[in-house]
Amino acid sequence: MSFGRRLTVVLSFVVLGVFLAGVFFSGRFLFAEDISRETETIRRETAVQRAVVRTSDKSKEKERLKRFETGVTYEDVLKDPDNIDLNFRYAQERIAQNDLLGASATLERILLVNPNLADVRLLYAVVLYRLDSLNEAQREIDTLKALPLPPQIREELSLYQKKIKSRKRRTHLSIRESVGWGYDTNRNASPSSKQQLFFDTPLDVQGTDVRRADTHFLNVTSVDVTHDLGFQAGHTVFGSFTYFLQEQTNVHSLDLGSFQYEFGGTYKSKFFNFTPSFFASHVFLSSENFLRTQGGNFLFERDVTKKLNVFYNYRIERQDYMGIYENTSATDRKGPEFDHLWGANYILIPTMRWSSSIGYGKKDAKQKFYAYDRLSLNNSHTWILPRGQFVINNFNVYFDSYTAPELSVAGKHRHDKIFRYRATYGAPLTALLIGKILPKPLKDIVITFSYEFYRSLSSITNYSYTNNKLEGMLTKKLEF
Repeated sequence: MSFGRRLTVVLSFVVLGVFLAGVFFSGRFLFAEDISRETETIRRETAVQRAVVRTSDKSKEKERLKRFETGVTYEDVLKDPDNIDLNFRYAQERIAQNDLLGASATLERILLVNPNLADVRLLYAVVLYRLDSLNEAQREIDTLKALPLPPQIREELSLYQKKIKSRKRRTHLSIRESVGWGYDTNRNASPSSKQQLFFDTPLDVQGTDVRRADTHFLNVTSVDVTHDLGFQAGHTVFGSFTYFLQEQTNVHSLDLGSFQYEFGGTYKSKFFNFTPSFFASHVFLSSENFLRTQGGNFLFERDVTKKLNVFYNYRIERQDYMGIYENTSATDRKGPEFDHLWGANYILIPTMRWSSSIGYGKKDAKQKFYAYDRLSLNNSHTWILPRGQFVINNFNVYFDSYTAPELSVAGKHRHDKIFRYRATYGAPLTALLIGKILPKPLKDIVITFSYEFYRSLSSITNYSYTNNKLEGMLTKKLEF
């Protein structure tokens, strides 16, 4: 064989080797980026479940208040100030509008005129309970016990006795269990262009890096403890433990699991509330130890008006990545992460709340091409519907700018624009037809359905992709 032909054969094998290595390593680099985003999935999903429980509790409370809506105005009362029935209906309207002090004054005025009205005194006790005047509420209930009462009022009286007894306890324990099923159209974040760069050379996506749809099982278990320190201002300490599990049906390399711990306290003053907390987590990827974190979260918030609340949140987190079989270079991501968040919550109407915030985050890493700065714009709309139903809409936009180029992928700096939209509908099972046949312990279970759209646009084609997610969850909360 001539020297020219030998050289041609050698070069052919070199080119083939580079191509195959490109296919392999390009896929590995993409996968490395996938798993870095998976750690954010845990935080998002646990935050969603906490938001669902909080909104569900508020929805149930609004549903109880809805029966008080009467449409009576203060001008109507002024026209006939001695009309007890009109005053009572006006107090009910104040309760529906969450003006508890106004309702309390009206009900107290009625009882001064006629102290033997059992339904008025019971409502007065309920208002005092919601104002946290527990001893006064108990006094009104003790007064009611001495009166002959219809069965319906006596049953409600017994309910609020239990509520007052529970509220007076300084330590509260709650357990929340959420289980569900989900579906992703692009679970492995395969690039939309169907190509990946390797040393600035575009290669077709192949093998396991081809777009893969998949289903998953999801479980979130949380235990929360809150203790009132006994101060008049209401200072508290708290602790929580959360177990998270997301098991894929086919893409087992992206199975996720974590244990998260947090403890802290809330200091309340007339100027602001301050909540410092300290947390740690242990994350598993593909059943291997992948990430350990420790850090602190510091929240300052203030009620400017009855409708407007403003806040600032600072979070610092130490991230200790460990090399695993699926990604031996994960240790290159080791480093701290800092996040600042400035925002406000505004009550549009009694059944609607809007939240907006702007954030700045910085991730440092052992290898600078994994370090980035992030600007985020976040919006959330919560709408409480009749019968305990609710809808939560979240809109997030992220702008990520990486510190250095990853030369094995591309010679230019990476810049990402990420848009995420998630809509969640929730309702207690009692609001659905199935609720009529369920046993009592299951009636307070909340069912939710979510849709999420995730779109990443990057200056490097490897990281531009779209994913659609559907999810259904059942959540039950126990309080002690």
